[in-house]
Amino acid sequence: MSDPNTAQIYDTKPLLSEETVKFIAPHKLKLNLQQLADERNISLSALMRLITSEYIKRNNTT
Repeated sequence: MSDPNTAQIYDTKPLLSEETVKFIAPHKLKLNLQQLADERNISLSALMRLITSEYIKRNNTT
């Protein structure tokens, strides 16, 4: 019998569909965000996902 967790290890498909989001930010803001990411040992993209998902959780009125 196969382990269902093993199948996920070899599956190369992303678990969630992903989209690219690009936006313009002032240089100083980008530097500050990069510094926060560096302090947490995460990528800038990961920090932005954390910030935006937390914002949505706190401000979702539906």
